[in-house]
Amino acid sequence: MKRLVVIGNGLAGIQFLERLLSMKSSRFEITIIGKEPAYKRYLLSRILQQDIAVEKAELEDEDWYKQRGIRLIENETAVMIDPLSRHVKTDRGRKINYDTLVLATGANPHVLPVKGAGKNGVMTFRSMNDCKALMDASKRYRKAAVIGAGILGLETAMGLVQQGIDTTVVHHQPNVMNRQLDRLASEMLQEDLEKLGVKFALCKRTKEINGDSCAQSLTFSDGTSLEADLVLMAVGVKSNVELAKKSGLEVHRGILVDDYLQTSDPCIYAIGECAEHRDVTYGVIDPILDQAEHLAGTIAGCPKQYRGSIPSTTLNISGISLFSAGQVLETEDTRTYQWIDPIRHVYKKIVTLHGHVIGAILYGDTSEAVILAKLVSRLAPVSDIPSNQLFPEERKRKTNLTLVPRSDQVNRTAQS
Repeated sequence: MKRLVVIGNGLAGIQFLERLLSMKSSRFEITIIGKEPAYKRYLLSRILQQDIAVEKAELEDEDWYKQRGIRLIENETAVMIDPLSRHVKTDRGRKINYDTLVLATGANPHVLPVKGAGKNGVMTFRSMNDCKALMDASKRYRKAAVIGAGILGLETAMGLVQQGIDTTVVHHQPNVMNRQLDRLASEMLQEDLEKLGVKFALCKRTKEINGDSCAQSLTFSDGTSLEADLVLMAVGVKSNVELAKKSGLEVHRGILVDDYLQTSDPCIYAIGECAEHRDVTYGVIDPILDQAEHLAGTIAGCPKQYRGSIPSTTLNISGISLFSAGQVLETEDTRTYQWIDPIRHVYKKIVTLHGHVIGAILYGDTSEAVILAKLVSRLAPVSDIPSNQLFPEERKRKTNLTLVPRSDQVNRTAQS
């Protein structure tokens, strides 16, 4: 049997093996190397918010590996790959030979290069250990500053608020989730989060974290400051490429892969947050699952080209209904259609380009998220939009909706 080694015991590595084994591919002797137990990292913020128990985030237990004949090497880190002799070495001196190697090494949290970033009370939120530390934060900290108003920053801020900590989200842009939402949806989201207790300091760039050995406050580039004894950086991640780089593989922001997720070495593949495909690295779940599916097919002998993914976004905060997919900001060439219900705080938007759906936002009512995700992912023609279902006023008329440009739609909504 061929020897298949997977480095990375997270979502990407596990989902790849799930799909490979579902294809009845039993011609591999499989080994997986992971420095920590497998868990669903995307659920950590829900644990912090006390929505679910820690056990809900567990991915697979030891029996899962045994039942599938997978050799699990846990609590060890791969430190060297020898592509010539095709073996991996771990930090405990273990040598593992392979015929095919899959890198699913994930990403590391980015830390802003500001003065004071190494003080006590300055943290990132990436691992289960980070989550457990933050769950006890209210015993040690009074005021928190979460730097970054993306998905992780907002979910973490909500968790800290629910721990009873006075929490402010600091962001250098005027709008929260500015990569996934337009200005209107962002403002609606911010308003709802403020009602839940989250504070905001927008258009602020952190210059320095003040204090002796422990964080006490932030100083911004405009000269203003914010008191905080807990500073949490949620400013994105960096693909973990060090192992690949040391091994001579081609890397850029991530480990470079082709449309078959193959690296510059024909025996080594990469998937998940560590991989860079067509100049893009992905940090959300759906593209990782897509890559796992495609790579499983390739390894099983049924190769299918991976052409990239159009990621979609939701927010794991109780009481907030949000969905975003594809390109949601307008350009000179796009046409944008929207429906707004200011009373119910509902907003729906579809962005099209040359007659095809390229992006969508739902806020306050995400019941059509699955429909829109499919339309965006296949760049569906505008005629495929189920108007009566998406837009309540058209449902009442029982007619097909003739979409109107955004400016006209806004005026019509304002007048009704």
